[in-house]
Amino acid sequence: MNPEQAKAHVKSQINVIETVYGIRITNLEEVIEAIIEKTRNADKILTICTALNSWVAMNAPPTGVVEIPLELVNELTERIL
Repeated sequence: MNPEQAKAHVKSQINVIETVYGIRITNLEEVIEAIIEKTRNADKILTICTALNSWVAMNAPPTGVVEIPLELVNELTERIL
């Protein structure tokens, strides 16, 4: 998958997370870039986003605004890849 397709794929996955939990991820672009610089494989992207979904489910504050730590994204990516 080319970079634009990978970016769109990650964005769509993360948009689902935002919609399901009624949140806004403030560092969305940084999270997307952190993922696609490591992989453009659709299955790996899905696995990483599923892990992020679990993190958001356990850590989203009631304010509805979330910043996903890039350290977390990098750690998840390393473990999954």
